[in-house]
Amino acid sequence: MYAKNPRWFLTEEQDALRESVARLARERVAPRAAEVDATAQYPQDIFELLAQNGLTGITIPEAYGGSGAGLLELCVVVEELAKVCTTTALMPVMSNIAGVMLLRFGSDQQKATLLPRLARGEVRFSNALTEADAGSDAASIRSKAATTSDGYEISGAKSYITGTTLSDVFIVFAKHADGAAAGRVSAFLVPRDRPGITIGPLEKKMGIRGMPTGGLFFDKVTVPRDARLGAEGQGLSVLLSSMTGNRPAIGARGVGLAQGAFEIAVDHCLNRKMLGGTLMDLQGLQFKLADLAIAIEASRQLVHAGARLVDQGVATKDLMGMLAMGKCLATDTAMQVAIEAVQCLGATGYSSDAPVERLMRDAKHLQLVDGSNEIQRVLIGRALREWRTNG
Repeated sequence: MYAKNPRWFLTEEQDALRESVARLARERVAPRAAEVDATAQYPQDIFELLAQNGLTGITIPEAYGGSGAGLLELCVVVEELAKVCTTTALMPVMSNIAGVMLLRFGSDQQKATLLPRLARGEVRFSNALTEADAGSDAASIRSKAATTSDGYEISGAKSYITGTTLSDVFIVFAKHADGAAAGRVSAFLVPRDRPGITIGPLEKKMGIRGMPTGGLFFDKVTVPRDARLGAEGQGLSVLLSSMTGNRPAIGARGVGLAQGAFEIAVDHCLNRKMLGGTLMDLQGLQFKLADLAIAIEASRQLVHAGARLVDQGVATKDLMGMLAMGKCLATDTAMQVAIEAVQCLGATGYSSDAPVERLMRDAKHLQLVDGSNEIQRVLIGRALREWRTNG
């Protein structure tokens, strides 16, 4: 399997990265994971640890102070972190989403100002899209941006925004209320200290409890014209290109969680005495674990294949179906493996003292974010129609 024979699938450099992050996760992240979940407190010390090790800017080009690595390397990092703490694994993913948006759509000034700070972990971003009645249907958002003499005035309410109390800049999606782009969506870089911003109460979540999630309210928040990210009315392109290209990283969180839960279950079955042997001697459990191993490895390979194609420059619009498959399979697998890991451990697995109980709650989050897996299946269906219609 991958964990024992990583060089079957990775270059020596990628495997060295994997080993270093695995050691960091094992020695520094894992001991904090249960406490982070129990207290629902963001682990600032862990974020700083990632920044010190260059993991917050791993995909940012070297010219801007990052490591210049690709999406595949990010997936390797995310998988190793997710084995022990899914909250921590979200940190480099969030940095990557902001980095991709800035690199693809930012002005020279925006990139020069923000990307080096993002790479060093000195600035954090939240993607402020979702509203009470609009999420996956991004075109239905109601937040408005009215034109002023020197910029825009933004008003609206956002829901379920990740990192509200942490982020220094919100990437806000709003519809133009007037002008040539009236009714179309644009993206805006809005510093959190702008007057008129209110951060709402945090959600009490089932899992990923160490990452704050809540509402944002914008009451006539003014920003200059150069705060717009991309051209007027280009907001959906900003959103879709970055979210689609980031999907393998979400899938990698699923692969990592599944692998972590799987290893706990296998170790338990190897050591738990039962009926004159161990649980691993029972064919029923052997078959169950074999099926889980197949699902994990299939998920990993599909996620990695998608990441490689993105790194090779294949347009994300042409990868829409494949990247949705990777995210969907990996996160459904994470849920399946976590549930079966709890079952393998029995009463022990049901206890909040067992990591698999936490991983099971975290896994449900992965099936919902970045477009629920039902939405992923819609995207796959559209890709199938396009494939059969146009060849």
